[in-house]
Amino acid sequence: MNYLKTSLTSIALAMGLTACGSSIDTDDSSSDNQTQAAQFSLGVSDAAVESAAEVNIFVRQVILRNGNGEDTIIDTLDDNDQATKINLLDFQGSQAYELITDLQVEAGDYQWIRMDLVNGVENNLTLTSHIVFEDASIRPLVVTRKGNDGIGEIQLNNFALNEGNNEFVVEFDLKRSLVDPKNNSEIKLKPTGVRLANQTESGHIAGTISSEVIGACEVDHAVNAGQGGEFGHAVYLYADDVSADATVDINESDDHKSVSPLATATLSLNAESGNYEFEMGYVGEGNYELGYTCLSHLDDAETIDDDFSLYAYQNNIQVEAQVTANIALGIDQVIFVDVDSNNQTERPAQ
Repeated sequence: MNYLKTSLTSIALAMGLTACGSSIDTDDSSSDNQTQAAQFSLGVSDAAVESAAEVNIFVRQVILRNGNGEDTIIDTLDDNDQATKINLLDFQGSQAYELITDLQVEAGDYQWIRMDLVNGVENNLTLTSHIVFEDASIRPLVVTRKGNDGIGEIQLNNFALNEGNNEFVVEFDLKRSLVDPKNNSEIKLKPTGVRLANQTESGHIAGTISSEVIGACEVDHAVNAGQGGEFGHAVYLYADDVSADATVDINESDDHKSVSPLATATLSLNAESGNYEFEMGYVGEGNYELGYTCLSHLDDAETIDDDFSLYAYQNNIQVEAQVTANIALGIDQVIFVDVDSNNQTERPAQ
């Protein structure tokens, strides 16, 4: 993992602040010695998306707004005073890029945290956010906001910093947040597909899906294969009260949000075992349902996709804080979803 050069003002040093590649500017007119201090660290992680080889964001600064409306501004610059470049695909699952480390700020409730990104510019992709696709094509990545100053904002509301150590992660679910508008060269990054996770209250899910399950899904859904006969293999995480016949693909409409996945992860082949592996990072404590599909290539985050369906389902996935739940889904360990009726059916072990 790359660490940025520490660049702090003498005032910050006198306060005992440390930040990873950051300088801090606070509007602090109070000298109340009773104010409790919090140590704040922030990482960046993601859940991947098909067809992308790199998803590069350039982070210029992070802003914390406390309950009194006062801002702490943290510049996140590299050795050349440029916005920090992060390839999100390098930090999947439980891995995270350490953007801010042990920064001393005031404890308490905060209205929001905002990450400012340098929006992609087609004639300057070296220093602006962009996506490199598997066919080597490159397109600008932008976050839409009011104004036209080239900066996109990811704002996440309502969190608290306690006295002592606080470790958070900004988690990008790229399948949920990336949108191709089709009418220009830019790819849109929707802030609604990004969440803030408290590491002390979060766990991880790691698992394997057997090649037999993968092969059966491809055979049963051969008519729905993508271009070149390719399939999109992914797992979707649902709330524990969502049954397989009620689930939908990624969708944020009010009518479907409660039965839409909370998180996603793509699968990768382990050549040694022959099984497919996945990892979901920074999931809140609780019980969940996990669905597998080979049709994630059909999942458009902007619509309900009629041809999309889950293929296998596993309930009662328990996540504990700071623990990785390990799941192994074989042909005899999952509930299969009937391809025609989309109802849960038990498939006999093979």
